[in-house]
Amino acid sequence: MENAGEVRQSGDFRSADHDRAARHVLDIIPESAGPRRATARGSAIYSVRSPGSQKFLAKEHSVGIMLAPARKLRASLGSDRVREYDAPAGCVAVNPAGVDSTFTWSVTRENAVISISTEALSELAAHEFDLANVELEPPAFGTVDLWALSIAQRITAELTGAAPANELYLDSLITVFGVHLLRTYTSHKKEFAQPKRGLSADGARRVREYLNSNFTRKVLVTELASVAGVSPNHFIVRFARTFGMPPHRYLINLRLDFAERLLVDGRIAIAEVAYLAGFSDQGHLATAMKKYKGKTPSELRFGR
Repeated sequence: MENAGEVRQSGDFRSADHDRAARHVLDIIPESAGPRRATARGSAIYSVRSPGSQKFLAKEHSVGIMLAPARKLRASLGSDRVREYDAPAGCVAVNPAGVDSTFTWSVTRENAVISISTEALSELAAHEFDLANVELEPPAFGTVDLWALSIAQRITAELTGAAPANELYLDSLITVFGVHLLRTYTSHKKEFAQPKRGLSADGARRVREYLNSNFTRKVLVTELASVAGVSPNHFIVRFARTFGMPPHRYLINLRLDFAERLLVDGRIAIAEVAYLAGFSDQGHLATAMKKYKGKTPSELRFGR
């Protein structure tokens, strides 16, 4: 892939016509390719596609991460120049918002696609670098990013699991991935430094009270970080240091504890318990309860 400087010199790829034609990533990649989920920051897709080609022009920044190797891919970004390359697992293709690209592949291609909105990346840039905006600098085609691969594998596991994908977990992964993009593929690169401390006592109390009052509805990383008074990226790590688990797992525990109390009480139908506790349906509740509690809702209700 040509670097960002070469791409910028290749022509008016951000022309008004292109901007008008740009679509969301979820609309560009066909639903038949695989499961996907939108979050507040962007989207995540697990994609398996037969040999073919794709023209791509998206409103969001997007990154394709190869989950299995593929040979002789052909691609261009922001210009008519086509590159042929082999893509091992972990190979990344970074596509900035508003930049047109083409991809052609002659073998079945398995990858994850992570998108993040321009507004979300700008917000993260403000937290990370005190900048209102930054430009992504795509690496050369064929570049392997093992850290990106680990995130892509977690996203794939969540999207393809038996239970519906947990939106807070995916939102957390996309947030962390966005910070990785800023630190790796912009001119403001810097080493990743994990926060050494957890949340402050007041911040932890506010987050605990907020989750106790809102655990049955959709909760996002940005709102929890705001409650705690820290940046979204630092919040995820500092929350885990404080509570001993990531935010999505803490939220699941609250929902399951509430559901268990209702099930033991026995006055509400199991399907209604699932709804009241914030699960999508009875099957979702049963899957989560079996996984984390070791029993099904029926077993808890009837004491088996």
